[in-house]
Amino acid sequence: MNNSTVRLYTSLAALIIIITALVSGCGYNFGRGTGVVPLKVSRLFVPVFINLTDEVAIEDLFTASMRKTIADSSDTKLVSESDAEGIVDGTIVSYSSVPVFFSPAGIATVYQLTITINVKLVQVITDKTLWEMKGFTESMDFYPINDPLLTKEKEKDTINLLAISMTQRAFDAMHSNF
Repeated sequence: MNNSTVRLYTSLAALIIIITALVSGCGYNFGRGTGVVPLKVSRLFVPVFINLTDEVAIEDLFTASMRKTIADSSDTKLVSESDAEGIVDGTIVSYSSVPVFFSPAGIATVYQLTITINVKLVQVITDKTLWEMKGFTESMDFYPINDPLLTKEKEKDTINLLAISMTQRAFDAMHSNF
């Protein structure tokens, strides 16, 4: 395979990843909602997500994404644990990367990443769970290339896209008291 062919495939793969990120999901969408977080719990703390998988540092991506989502909301404020009215706890329950398409030579050409998380909002003063989403799963494809290090980078980029999508959708559901 010559360099121009590799560049073409890499460009096409990047375009497909972006398009997939924009349209991925399971056919439904949570609206932003017009209300506030349940029981007017608006000052939120997000501890590091718990990672029950073997994928190293995936919890950092999910934690950062949830913190950014909350910080970007006009109805909530990201605060320290001592100033919080609510704590948003997250757990990454499962992670898989499975080849789903193969070349005629038997080489994997598309992998599907699937991640499952649990998220809950706990009111600090009562230690009561106000909202919870268990078993929230999303998948996204990525396209490996001949270089294992670059393929791992593509996988990490896809994990990051899933983290952004999943934490935003979880926050929207919590925000809408869905």
